[in-house]
Amino acid sequence: MSYQTGPSPLFHSDRPLDYWLSPELAAITPASARSRLREIAGARGAYMGAWAAGTGLGAFLVLLGAVLSVRLGTFAPLPALGLPGAAIAVFCGVFYARVRDRLPKTSRALVNRGPGSLRGALSFVGFILIVFIGVFAFTAKPSTWQDPEVLLTLATVLAFLICLLVAAIIIPATILGRSRESLRRKAANDPHFRALLEQDLATWRDPYGDAGYGPL
Repeated sequence: MSYQTGPSPLFHSDRPLDYWLSPELAAITPASARSRLREIAGARGAYMGAWAAGTGLGAFLVLLGAVLSVRLGTFAPLPALGLPGAAIAVFCGVFYARVRDRLPKTSRALVNRGPGSLRGALSFVGFILIVFIGVFAFTAKPSTWQDPEVLLTLATVLAFLICLLVAAIIIPATILGRSRESLRRKAANDPHFRALLEQDLATWRDPYGDAGYGPL
């Protein structure tokens, strides 16, 4: 499958990088049209989203350990959950910073099976929360709604469920959905990253035809 940038694609070396990065070119090109820049942005967003989710899940474990320690009145849950969570958060945070500053290997991009935008993520998360609350409301006894301890436990579980969904669904979907804008800002503000794009522009060839390098 060849890359497509519009009705009349130009050979990539005929235009500078700024031309391919321009929002005006992206605005007049179908959003579904493929290009080298869009492939880089998508792969970079997928990797960044995955590592950001891992960082968020690590932080979630630390928070869960702290709350369980308070609720159970024992210190044991904090190191049991907090230490692995902190290690996961640091490990994923380091790799998040690495993939943010490098060009990804597009041939090895992660396959995203979740929502690809903030709107899709919010819809998905909202559906899960509605189902969770609905099942509880349907199965709870009338006396449950008058028991402050049970309501506090429910509120705590709901809060942790929201935190988990934010870390695992909303954050990576938001990063992936804004991957093209993120790449454009990175190229504009980071000289080293721009140099990597310039080098890729100078050496890349469409393996299937003569499609252009962009748009983004």
